[in-house]
Amino acid sequence: MAVKISVVTATYNSEATIGDTLCSLDSQTYESIEHCVIDGESSDKTLSVLAECSKSYRHVISEKDTGIYDAMNKGITTASGDVIGFLNSDDVYETPDVLTQVAAAFSDPNVDLVYGNLRYVDFNDTNKVIRDWISEPYHQGMFCGGWMPPHPTVYARKHVFEKQGGFDQAFSICADWEWLYRTIEMSEHQAEFLDLYLVRMRTGGISNSSFANIFKSNMEAIAAFKKHGKRVPIGFFPGKLIHRGKQFFSRNIS
Repeated sequence: MAVKISVVTATYNSEATIGDTLCSLDSQTYESIEHCVIDGESSDKTLSVLAECSKSYRHVISEKDTGIYDAMNKGITTASGDVIGFLNSDDVYETPDVLTQVAAAFSDPNVDLVYGNLRYVDFNDTNKVIRDWISEPYHQGMFCGGWMPPHPTVYARKHVFEKQGGFDQAFSICADWEWLYRTIEMSEHQAEFLDLYLVRMRTGGISNSSFANIFKSNMEAIAAFKKHGKRVPIGFFPGKLIHRGKQFFSRNIS
């Protein structure tokens, strides 16, 4: 029986980009999908675009929320699929067979979570690649060295969310990092690396949009380690810089 994949999209005033996101998902060749769109009561034309792109597998909820992680948590609760992933309202899939590749990885019953590679692209031109986030197979301790998988490429079985819970909204910027750390590093869920580009992400994410947000993200990472009874590893922040530098380096030499 085909694995049903639920894709959650959190959106708020995304009229400029949501159409690309919907078109990208609707172009996927994998058929056993569900699209849960959680809108924070947009005041622009986002809801009109969603209405124009109505599909039987697309469910739209529009209500006030406290931010992107609140919306994502609502999506997790709403999702009925065997596997849950996220597609941001300004991101697109790399190819039409991304979800087919994801579903194939979950044919192994031992795999709890999969992730892949990501391209950062120009906000106005998704064909213009700015840098590549090339990930790697996970082994214990990698998070302590500043590593994390690209969250927009992560898909996990529903039972993983049921066991681990959703995103901790005490972290306004790095709740995705904390969830991944909690789920992969601090648990025994098996994470599988797909050495494929899965998503094109427009530049300007909340954790990277300003020096102030970068600083806040680092402070939240410290708090996340503390939450789990850990001190910040000595190599964590240098490791983050090294991993970020690799993204630019890989693009420049390719």
